[in-house]
Amino acid sequence: MHATSANTLPLPIRTKLLLAPLLLLAACSTAPAPHASQAQPAAPLAVYPSAGQSPEQISRDRYDCHLWAVQQSHFDPATMSGDNASLPVPASPGHNTAAGAVVGGVAGAILSGPHHGGEGALVGAVMGAVVGAAGDANEADRIEAINAERAAQQSLTEGGYQRALEACLVGRGYSVR
Repeated sequence: MHATSANTLPLPIRTKLLLAPLLLLAACSTAPAPHASQAQPAAPLAVYPSAGQSPEQISRDRYDCHLWAVQQSHFDPATMSGDNASLPVPASPGHNTAAGAVVGGVAGAILSGPHHGGEGALVGAVMGAVVGAAGDANEADRIEAINAERAAQQSLTEGGYQRALEACLVGRGYSVR
């Protein structure tokens, strides 16, 4: 009994064998995870004068307390920024997958020789796309983790701002809710 090489298989079977990795790749793909939404700003504080402060004094005190709270918390709700304002964004989804497919296709065509260049290119492109997709998934996971960490930090600094503002206003004789 002699072994049958891939070159002697009927064309439909050879085509199926070459397309199988592509179908497996398609089955492994998932929809991209939605980006974490930005935290909504906290509701403005209701400030009530408890020592007969004038509207002008209330306005001055609110502004001074705002500046102090920004200094203390490193968060400014007027600009919705803090020390961690910029969030990383991937260059483009699927970039590594596409690059892997191109490089794999070229390498497959070169390595397979002149008589099987098309088949080698197809196999190389599929394998390169698989490797590239893994890189895209790793990059997306890394960026999602950074974004989640920064969102949590922003939430903490925003809470710090609210607490500092409230403490300042209470210290100046206001009732705050």
